[in-house]
Amino acid sequence: MDKMKNLVNIIGFHLGWWACVLAVQAGIPYLGPIVMTLFLFIHILFFKLNQSEFFFIALVSLFGAFIDTAFLQASLIEYRGLTFDLFAPFWIISMWAGFAATLNHSLYWLAEKSLLAFLMGAIFGPLSYLAGIKFGALNFNPNFKTLGILAIVWGIVIPSLYRLNQKIVRINESK
Repeated sequence: MDKMKNLVNIIGFHLGWWACVLAVQAGIPYLGPIVMTLFLFIHILFFKLNQSEFFFIALVSLFGAFIDTAFLQASLIEYRGLTFDLFAPFWIISMWAGFAATLNHSLYWLAEKSLLAFLMGAIFGPLSYLAGIKFGALNFNPNFKTLGILAIVWGIVIPSLYRLNQKIVRINESK
């Protein structure tokens, strides 16, 4: 059953991710966050989310809002579908919430592997932003400097989220 739950978890997150990107491309930036919210609602029902995991998801959402707002304010990335010109759009913040929901479930296997978590963040973080360019959800100059900044930030963020998670969430101690 755990494998099935983890499969539902990762598929739900990816469906939400695609909904966010494609809805921005289609000019309906609120559709993605709605789909991601549905994923989170299903996640809560499916995993019987405890309060500490809910707090973790909310905290990661705020943390992600800060990071992507910093990217926006530093003119590193231009986001389509902005809600307010000063802050990262809701669709990218909802992606952070969805991603946070995977850390205790489908991506739990990475929790104790800090170097691998760093490498995966450094590789797949920038690749996600490059995918956002390809689908018209955001824009940036994919030069060595920008990709390097994204790689360093995401390389640090992923293992840091796992450390934060260990301090907040205790649902997987028996695994």
